[in-house]
Amino acid sequence: MTPRILLVSTYEMGHQPLGLAWAAAALRNAGCEVDCRDVSIEALAPDLLESADLVGISVPMHTAARLGIEVARRVRELNPRAHLAFYGLYATPLAEVLRQAGLADSVVGGEYEAGLVRLAEALAAGERPAAIDLGFDRQEYPAPDRNGLPPLDQYARLSIDGELRLAGYVEATRGCAHTCTHCPITPVYGGRLRLVQPEVVLADVGGQVAMGARHITFGDPDFLNAAPHSLAIVRELSRRHPGVTFDATIKVEHLIEHEALLPGLRDAGCLFITSAFESTNDAILERLQKGHTRADMERALAFAEREGLTIRPTWVAFTPWTTAADYLDMPAFVDEHGLVGNVQAVQFGLRLLLPPGSPLVPVLEREGLLGPFDANGLTFTWKNPDARMDALQREVAAIVEAAAGGHEHDGGEPAEVTFANVRQAAYLALEGRDAPPVVTRPAKAVPGLTESWFC
Repeated sequence: MTPRILLVSTYEMGHQPLGLAWAAAALRNAGCEVDCRDVSIEALAPDLLESADLVGISVPMHTAARLGIEVARRVRELNPRAHLAFYGLYATPLAEVLRQAGLADSVVGGEYEAGLVRLAEALAAGERPAAIDLGFDRQEYPAPDRNGLPPLDQYARLSIDGELRLAGYVEATRGCAHTCTHCPITPVYGGRLRLVQPEVVLADVGGQVAMGARHITFGDPDFLNAAPHSLAIVRELSRRHPGVTFDATIKVEHLIEHEALLPGLRDAGCLFITSAFESTNDAILERLQKGHTRADMERALAFAEREGLTIRPTWVAFTPWTTAADYLDMPAFVDEHGLVGNVQAVQFGLRLLLPPGSPLVPVLEREGLLGPFDANGLTFTWKNPDARMDALQREVAAIVEAAAGGHEHDGGEPAEVTFANVRQAAYLALEGRDAPPVVTRPAKAVPGLTESWFC
């Protein structure tokens, strides 16, 4: 019996879901019939769920996992005979949670393509598949198969100079050579790095350019983990597709280490770089094992500005160790370095997540700061010793949600307005006074995607 396979994506940071495209390619190459649905864009018809023998739910990130659980409950209700599998980065740490809740028959983590094919083959043979299939063997990646996915105009676009451009999404590497303690990749990959064959990446880029993409996001956890590999890909991208731009995520320490490569990135079409600054407090950066300091962040900004590259910092604004002074220092740093337009508003309210397996869980337990596991939030809870900080986080989260991410082209309020409101709330809550005036020029328009979320 050939199983009827349905792959479901709930959310992939506003991108056409690569998690579906890669899984579909592997399964179709193995002779399976596969339907794909991205429920962030399209409805999940009951007849699809009722007829499926295998339902694979892609969970590459925290938000996708929370939404994926709702899909799993619907599958159980409409088609209890279906074999239900979660796959992707967040499947591994949540394996026991999902199985205890009766929401997963199998969990396929790590390099999931081969595991999904083995699962489909086992079902076809009438066998009972393994409950957990974790794979890290090096593989020849299939070219992502985007057939059946919603068109690119349904997803996040590049906003630049008042214009919106269709944007594609690829990955040149998986995993990460680094082990930052707050990162969900660390407990899964443990410092492993996997390179995607350049021709596979370039073929996927070419297919999306043919769909109308004029910009490509490289979703690698760190684009310069394998600098020669990544640079060769973007140089060839530039040669094959003149005028197509890109963005990438690069660690602060790599921006400094590979300073000499920044002109090459710019010349190949890099418009902006997302970089995980996380905190201005060196002690917190050390706890997170970020490999950089506040001074390094300033150096990286200077290097990028010299080469005409835009840095878009991300932050873990609230941690158990964040003090009132730390939080106030973050917008001060943003203001001082002219980054108001570079930081998406949601970043000012982000709270440290602690999924099962996080290296920080035992640390916080030893320090007496760890609370119980929140099954709905899929994170261990924690409280800041200063109760004002947890209250402020809730207030800031409400401010940025109301601001609709600060995207003026979507009708949201301007970034500088949201920034001013966040600063005002912080100073009132923490110092009982109005925020001082900003010290730098008004926020400038910077290129970026029309999607605010990063977790």
